[in-house]
Amino acid sequence: MAFRICYKKGGDQVSAIRLLQAERQEEIRHLHRQLMSGGILQRELWEEAEKFLIQREIYDVILAEEQDLREYKKSLSDSGNYTKKQVKEQSSALRKIQKYWIDTEYGPLLSEIRESQVSDEALKGNIKRFLIRQGIHHIKEIDYTVRSRYEAELQKMWDEASVMRYLKVFDHIKQYSIQKEIESLPGRIEHRRKYQAQVVFLPYLPDLELVKDFEYVRDKQELVWDFSRRASEKLKKQVFLLLNYILDNLYRDDPKERRVRYLLPLHWLYDFCVEEEIDDLEGLELEQIQRFKKIVEQKVVNVKNSMQIIDNSRKILFLTAPEIHWHANVWYMERFHLSEDRLNPSNPVQRLSFIEVTNKKNRELLQEYAKYHVGIGGLTIANIRGQLYEVKRLLEYFKEEESICQVDENQLETYFRELEEKDTKDDTFNKRIVHYLKFYQFLNVRGYMKEIPFKPEYYLKKTYPEHHDRTVEEKVYMEILHKLYAFPLVPRLIFLHLWCTGLRISEVCTLKGDAYYWDGEDAWLKVYQIKMKADKMIPIPLVMYRIMRKYIEREHIRPKDYIFKGKDGGAYRGTTFRQEFQQYCDKNGIADGSYIFKTHDYRHTLATQFYDEDVSIQTIRDYLGHFSEEMTKQYVDFMPKRIEKASDTYFKKPENDLASTIKVKKRGDRK
Repeated sequence: MAFRICYKKGGDQVSAIRLLQAERQEEIRHLHRQLMSGGILQRELWEEAEKFLIQREIYDVILAEEQDLREYKKSLSDSGNYTKKQVKEQSSALRKIQKYWIDTEYGPLLSEIRESQVSDEALKGNIKRFLIRQGIHHIKEIDYTVRSRYEAELQKMWDEASVMRYLKVFDHIKQYSIQKEIESLPGRIEHRRKYQAQVVFLPYLPDLELVKDFEYVRDKQELVWDFSRRASEKLKKQVFLLLNYILDNLYRDDPKERRVRYLLPLHWLYDFCVEEEIDDLEGLELEQIQRFKKIVEQKVVNVKNSMQIIDNSRKILFLTAPEIHWHANVWYMERFHLSEDRLNPSNPVQRLSFIEVTNKKNRELLQEYAKYHVGIGGLTIANIRGQLYEVKRLLEYFKEEESICQVDENQLETYFRELEEKDTKDDTFNKRIVHYLKFYQFLNVRGYMKEIPFKPEYYLKKTYPEHHDRTVEEKVYMEILHKLYAFPLVPRLIFLHLWCTGLRISEVCTLKGDAYYWDGEDAWLKVYQIKMKADKMIPIPLVMYRIMRKYIEREHIRPKDYIFKGKDGGAYRGTTFRQEFQQYCDKNGIADGSYIFKTHDYRHTLATQFYDEDVSIQTIRDYLGHFSEEMTKQYVDFMPKRIEKASDTYFKKPENDLASTIKVKKRGDRK
């Protein structure tokens, strides 16, 4: 009933009815057929009922409300034309005809509601009448839009607590129907989650366990995901994918944490992107991320946790895409299934970012360059990241230019001079020049520019090997060894490897269960050298061999398993070890609490000890796994002990004793 007409008495009333009859003949015929069917009402009775319903703009007997039926009974009584018995019979007859048509047209709906096992008849009856008014013939026709209309209707009549009680039953009826449907194959297919430009209401998902997770959420609006909004289809499909990935894979055992860390932030991000007309989550720019951050700051205290949705969303989209999204502003290395010799499991490069390059043309060129290195080149990912970092500095400096291809030699020279003025070390400066040259060579070969706009030989500087005194003092590492019992087991074992073998922290963290050997006379350790991309064997103390074999046996470590495992089951992270070991050094007062622990210092220490024992540079080089002797010499802190040793040898000879040059004179002697 869209509206009601107030009729005047007498002729005006009759005219109005006739006009209405002319305008709504079809509706009236429908009502007429309803009242005439079943032989429930006699002619004079259905005419009275028909007249009453038309006056109230009711053209379907099913839609007559309880109040309408009471008014009908009252009108019969007030007319004075009928006895009490006739009034009762006639009003009862109208109820019967209504029930007849409800049973006829909405029998399946009524049956489904009965099967839903809702015990509260009052609540169930209210829901049933609402659904009939809405023309719902099956519970499967209920969606969030229908639920919203029901909620709005309830809010006009009831308080918040009552509204929630009615809606809880409403949702129960819907969910019961869903569970019945998915018992069949067609039902499972129909309820399979697939993207459609419509509203998704999480409590109406077919996964009952998930649905139970949402019962505690008071604000059901956060469970509404509207994919019918005016927004990019690409964006909506991305959000739909993310939503389903989160529901299926993340925090299944902790729904509240999932809500806080993922669902709510994703909802905010979706709203933000729609309002900002952003069409691709993988293309989010830095300034857009900053604007989103300001919105998050207004909603939560722990902004950092909520902002992780940006990186998490990009990662999920990148890793799950049918094809690699080379256009994405951030690439995640997990997608590329790279060979082990290009990775460092103890300190893995997890992503390559291009978002810092704000000039989109330059960003595309850099992505092409990175695609070449990742896909075709043989560099380690760490090296690729290092090169990209330096090239990004160059591209951001010239971000106002149309592209880096338009930059001339004079502009580059100005940039190089600025680098020099920043007290950049000569070796670092040269590396940057080389990185820029390689990037320009790539652009030249690919046809983006005709010639390289600078000659590197004009800028490269003469460099000399730089020596660093990084040997750990004996009293310091001996103090650590004496207090090592107070350290956790894994950090303790890793430190022993560093101290005994001089290995790189990455090499220690990636040792595997088959690394330890006994040849009958000596104990050996097989090490994969990440930098050399090859295995090597080094001798180790027998006591270390026995300790590690016992540890491997106790922890049930298989031959190809990492001996020291991180929380994710992969190799122990070098950064994690450094942080933990420093904390325990501070806690145990190493060097009165002033000691700065550096893993690489023990590599220098061992090299120096070898040299002090007259081991040749060539042998030390082979042991450490260096490419050149010049590199090895930078590791050997040879000066103090070698000079002290040479001095002792020199001055032990009588002729070189400083005292031999002193002549004894008597008092009064002039010479």
